[in-house]
Amino acid sequence: MLREVLIVEQANPSLRRRWFESDYFDLFIWQDLGGAFVRFQLCYDVELNERALVWSDRDGFYHDGVDHGDGGPEGGRGQVPILVRDGKFDSGTVVPRFEREAAQMPADVRDFVIAKMRDHLIELHRQKMGRKRVRRERWQQRKPRFKLSPKN
Repeated sequence: MLREVLIVEQANPSLRRRWFESDYFDLFIWQDLGGAFVRFQLCYDVELNERALVWSDRDGFYHDGVDHGDGGPEGGRGQVPILVRDGKFDSGTVVPRFEREAAQMPADVRDFVIAKMRDHLIELHRQKMGRKRVRRERWQQRKPRFKLSPKN
């Protein structure tokens, strides 16, 4: 179950930072002084292959993975792990597990994150579907072909 970490460093006086954790998730929430959500970072599979779904009211969504600094052309060993752009959001695992683990969280936080994850999935689906037809300018339109009249 996700539990709130009650002592969280507050670096910006105009934002309240909150942190919820479990064995699988770390959820970081930023709220303005009126309580409106302005950003969240949902880190998942934190022990094995950490990735993060990030949303902000200014930039929308992106998905991150973690570069552990343990390879690459410069060697990189011993470097601090950093978030890097990553591929597909594992919604089939993450969304239902979050819904289960968030059952006892404050409802406003839980419901907001779930709604945003669903919004993200809808947007991904729309992007995947794309247009059914290619846009053509008027001069590119196909002329209707002549129709054969039925035999009398």
